[in-house]
Amino acid sequence: MPHNRSKDEFHDFIKKLESQSLETAEERHPIYIKAGLKDADLILDVGCGSGAVTRDVAAHTNGVVIALDDADDMAEIAKKVLEGMNVEILVGDAHSLPFEDNTFDVAICNLFLMWAKEPQKVVNEMARVVKKGGKVVASLEPDFGGKIHWPPYPGVDEIFAGKSIEHRGGDPYIGRKLRMLFVRAGLKTEVGLGNKRIWNCDEDKASYIRSRNFYWKVLKKEGLSDGEIKDWEKNYLKSLEEGIQFNFFPQFYAIGTKI
Repeated sequence: MPHNRSKDEFHDFIKKLESQSLETAEERHPIYIKAGLKDADLILDVGCGSGAVTRDVAAHTNGVVIALDDADDMAEIAKKVLEGMNVEILVGDAHSLPFEDNTFDVAICNLFLMWAKEPQKVVNEMARVVKKGGKVVASLEPDFGGKIHWPPYPGVDEIFAGKSIEHRGGDPYIGRKLRMLFVRAGLKTEVGLGNKRIWNCDEDKASYIRSRNFYWKVLKKEGLSDGEIKDWEKNYLKSLEEGIQFNFFPQFYAIGTKI
């Protein structure tokens, strides 16, 4: 789906996507192995965005990857990120994929269904274009309803626990819906928890510093003043320095086999 961000926000969003790709790499790689990416001849990456995750998909296969996004500016970024790799980039709508039935060995998406206007239609389309016996994969989809955070900070926690996602038109609870979406698409379905390791405070701090501008802009968009954000940041960084901060944010995967 379109990223729905202003030009001013777009740069920080691209940086955030790159950071997310690096931070979730160890969680996605076992899913790629389960899905058989290595032996697939033709893979479809739906909602490729900046191409940061597509880069890993391409590195895990000896085949060809077709990467699709419906935002022209994202596709242009992806072309630069994926230059020279075994990837072809197209602009198209995930709700109506521009491919014949039974074309791909694997169709995959990452952190995409939460933004889809009609996620069931997207999964149905992914199932349609995959060959019999092929795989449909949602490598990671979050569920903000299962987010655990301590110490609490009222007024900010709610924003990062799904409020800002809903305001952008996303579904913060998509993770728990993956089994339903895949089963209703006629797929033999396996679901699992992608992230099982809880970061230490140093890792949390490094992640925050990398994406600080992004978080500030989210909070400002939600109506917080600079002073309120500074107070929150001071408390957050203090809890990290003390080593007491706890964050767990569940992200689920689904692998469906076309029967």
